[in-house]
Amino acid sequence: MIDKFPALIKKVGLAALVIYAAAGFLIYSNVLTDGIFIFDDFEYIVDNPTLKNMSFFSHMTDPRHIGYLSFGLNFALDGMDPYGFHLFNIIIHILNALLVFSFVRLTLKILRQGDGRLAKWDDLSSFTAGLIFLVHPIETQAVSYITQRFTSMTSLFYLSSVVSYLSARWRLERSDGPAVPYVLYGVSIVSCMLAMKTKEIAFTIPFMIGALEYLLFKGSALAGRRFIYLIPLFATLVIIPMSLFGPEYGLMDYGQGVDEVTRRDKIFDLQERSTFEYLITQFRVIVIYLRLLVLPVHQLAVYDLRASNSVLDLRVLTSLALLLAIAATGFYCWRKAAKAGPKDAPVYMITALGILWFYVTLSIESSIIPIKDLIFEHRAYLPSVGIIALFSVVSINMLGKFLAGERVFAKAAACILVVVIPLSVATYRRNFIWTDEVLFWGDIVEKTGKAIGYNNRGNAYLKNGQLDLALKDLTKTISFFPNATDEMAWENSDFTPMNMAKTYQSRANVFAAMGDTIRAQADFDTARAIMGLGMRRAPAGE
Repeated sequence: MIDKFPALIKKVGLAALVIYAAAGFLIYSNVLTDGIFIFDDFEYIVDNPTLKNMSFFSHMTDPRHIGYLSFGLNFALDGMDPYGFHLFNIIIHILNALLVFSFVRLTLKILRQGDGRLAKWDDLSSFTAGLIFLVHPIETQAVSYITQRFTSMTSLFYLSSVVSYLSARWRLERSDGPAVPYVLYGVSIVSCMLAMKTKEIAFTIPFMIGALEYLLFKGSALAGRRFIYLIPLFATLVIIPMSLFGPEYGLMDYGQGVDEVTRRDKIFDLQERSTFEYLITQFRVIVIYLRLLVLPVHQLAVYDLRASNSVLDLRVLTSLALLLAIAATGFYCWRKAAKAGPKDAPVYMITALGILWFYVTLSIESSIIPIKDLIFEHRAYLPSVGIIALFSVVSINMLGKFLAGERVFAKAAACILVVVIPLSVATYRRNFIWTDEVLFWGDIVEKTGKAIGYNNRGNAYLKNGQLDLALKDLTKTISFFPNATDEMAWENSDFTPMNMAKTYQSRANVFAAMGDTIRAQADFDTARAIMGLGMRRAPAGE
C-alpha cells in the first residue's frame, strides 16, 4: 500500500537529485564527450571577442548579459573546449528538472493545504514531472545546442523565481519563522532580475507569479495585502525594454560586437515583419510544439515553414480551434476545481495551471511580437513544463485509482518507465546530430531540402577535406538562388546577399583546393558582385 512505499519515495527529494543526475548525464553522454560547436555557436561564442575580455561584463548593457557572462566564464576556465560548455548546459538542465519537481510538489502542497492524508500520490506525480522534463527529446535543442543556454539558463532563473516565491508565500501563510520567508522572497526577486538579463522570455515572470498568487492563495489570511509582494516583481518589467531600447534614447550605452548586432536585429524584426502574419502563423507553430510534446518524432533544428497570410487558411483555422479548445479545457478545470472535493480539486487546478503556464510562457515568442525565425524547438523548453506537469499529475492520480493490492509502488514505477524509457532512448539518439556537423546539416537536408542545409553541409564536407561532396552540396545550394537579391522572401535568410556571397566564396575555396583556379576566380568575382549589389540595395540605416 502507499504507506508502505520504500524509503526512496519517502525521501523523494534526495531520490530525485540522484536519479535525475544519473539519467541526465547518461542520456546526454554522447553530447558531453563528443559535442561540438555548431550552427550559431560560432557567431555567439567561438568568434565573439567580447567573451575573451571579461572587463566588458561590468557594463551590464546587453539584453542577454548573464548568458554571455556564463559563456565568458566557460572560456576563462577552459578556453574554447566544447566539453566545458556542454557540461555547464547539462548541469543547468538537471537543475531545471529538480526545479520542475519542486514546483509541482510545492503547488500540490499549497492546494492541499499541507494535508498529507490527501497527498498520497503527489510526491510520485512531482517526481514523474521532473523526470519526463529531464528526458524528453523536445528539450535537446535547449541543452545540446550550446548557444541556447540563453533559453535553459533563463528557465533556471524563471523556475527559481517562481518556486522561491511560492515557498515564501506558503511559509508566510503558516507563520513559519520571521526570516526564512523573506530570504526566499529576496531570492525570487533576484532570480527574476537575472532572468530578465538572460533572455526576453523572462518578461512574463511577474504575470505568471501574479496568476499563481491569485489562484493558489485566494483564502489568504493577508487578504488584499498579499498583492503588495508582487510590486517589486512587476518593477523588474522595466529591465528588458530598457536593455533593448535604452541605447536608442540615450538612456544607456550601446553594447559591443555581436551582442549589439542582435539587439539591433530584434528592433529591426519588430519593424519589418507583419504582426498579424506572425500571430496567425504562430497558431500553427504552437500546435507543432504540442505535437512534439505528445509524439516527439521528425524533430528539426531548422524548419521549412512559411508564414501564413490569411486567417482563413485552413491550417490556421484548425490550429486556432485546437488551441481554443485547450484553453477552454483549462477554464473548465479551473471552475471544476472550485466544486470538486479536496482529493480531486488539486488535480483539476494543476490541469488549469499547466495550460495557463504553457500559454503565458510562450507568449513572448509565439504571439504578436514578430521574430525573424518563425519556429525553433528550444522555444518550447520552458512552456513544456506546464504540459508535462498536468500530464504527470493527471496520469499518476488515475493510476492511483486503478492500482491496488501488493507492490503498488512497483506497478506504478513500471507504468512510469513505459513512458520514460522510450523518451530517454529518443533523446540519446537525437543528441547524435549535435556531435557532428555533417550529421546535423544532413538531417536538415533529408527532412526539408532547404538551401541552408546543403550550404552548411557543403562547408562541413570542405572542413573534412571531402571536396567532391562539398562541391556537390554548394552547387546544389546555388541552384536555389534567385536571379536578383530583391526576389528573396524577407524571412528566408538563406538568400540574403551576404549569405549568397558566402556560398560562392566557399565554392571558390573548393575549386582552389582542387587546383581549378579559373573557376575559383570566377566564383570569387561573383561573390564580390553580389555583395556590391546588396550594399547598393540595402535600405538606409541598415
